[in-house]
Amino acid sequence: MLYEATEKTVLRFSETWSEQVSSNRLVANFISLSKETNREPDTYNFWVKNGLLIDPESDRPVLDFVTPGVERKLAEELQTWADKNDEGLAFWISPPLDNVYPCAKVILHRISYTFNGEKAIQNSVILFDAKLENPELLRQTLFTGKDTEENVFQVLQWITQKSNQQINTPKNEIATRKQAIYYAQMFQSGMSREYIIEDMKRNGFLGENAISCPGTTSFSDLIDSKSSVSLLSETKDWHSGVCRVCGITTWVGPCSICKPCEAKF
Repeated sequence: MLYEATEKTVLRFSETWSEQVSSNRLVANFISLSKETNREPDTYNFWVKNGLLIDPESDRPVLDFVTPGVERKLAEELQTWADKNDEGLAFWISPPLDNVYPCAKVILHRISYTFNGEKAIQNSVILFDAKLENPELLRQTLFTGKDTEENVFQVLQWITQKSNQQINTPKNEIATRKQAIYYAQMFQSGMSREYIIEDMKRNGFLGENAISCPGTTSFSDLIDSKSSVSLLSETKDWHSGVCRVCGITTWVGPCSICKPCEAKF
C-alpha cells in the first residue's frame, strides 16, 4: 500500500493547529508528530477514578473520546482491568491497516501511583514495521500479566524479532521539546504552515515515516494524539521506583526521576 508523502499528511493535519488554543497542547502534538515520524516510543498517563479511566487534560472519561468498535471494547476491558487490579502490566497490538495505520504498534499499560495514592495508568506506544499473523485477533486481545522488567523485556524482544530491528533510542528529550516550542511560536506568530513543515523536515524534527490518517477516533488514535514523552529508551541504570518529582511509581533513573520529569529540567 502506498502512502502520501509525510509532509503532505502533516500539511492536512496542520489545519487543526489553529484550534489548539493551548500552546502546551500544540507543543505536545508537535512532539508526538516528531516521535511518530521518527518511530520513537511515547508514553502518556490516564488517571483511574471511581472505576473509570480519566483523561488528565480534560478530566473527562477516556471512553467519551473513543468511537464504537473493536478498540472501544478493548478500552472498556482495559478500564475494568485497571479498576480491579492494584498492580500489573497489560498490552495490546494494533496491526497495520490500509489507509489508516501505516505500521504496527504495541501499547503497553502499567498501573502506577502518586505519593498521595492516586492510581494512574502509564501508556507507552512503540511503533514498528512488521507483517503480523492473525492481525484482527491481535487487535481484539488485551494481554495482561505481572509488571516485571522480565515481562517488559519479552514484549520488546518480540517486537525486535517481528520487525528485525532494534527499538529506536529517542533523541535528547530537552532538545526535542525546545524544537517543539520553537515551532509552536513560529505558528503563533503567523508564519506559514508550509514553511514550518519544510523547516521541520530540514532539521530532522519531522522524520521520513508515514503517520496515521485522521478520521474517527480509535483507542490507539487517542493515545497517539496525547503521547508526548518517551519512556522505553536505554534501560541501563533505570529501575522501578517512585519519582521524587511527580510521585508516580514507574521507571526512574539513578536520580529517582522519571523520564517525563527529567525532560522538564
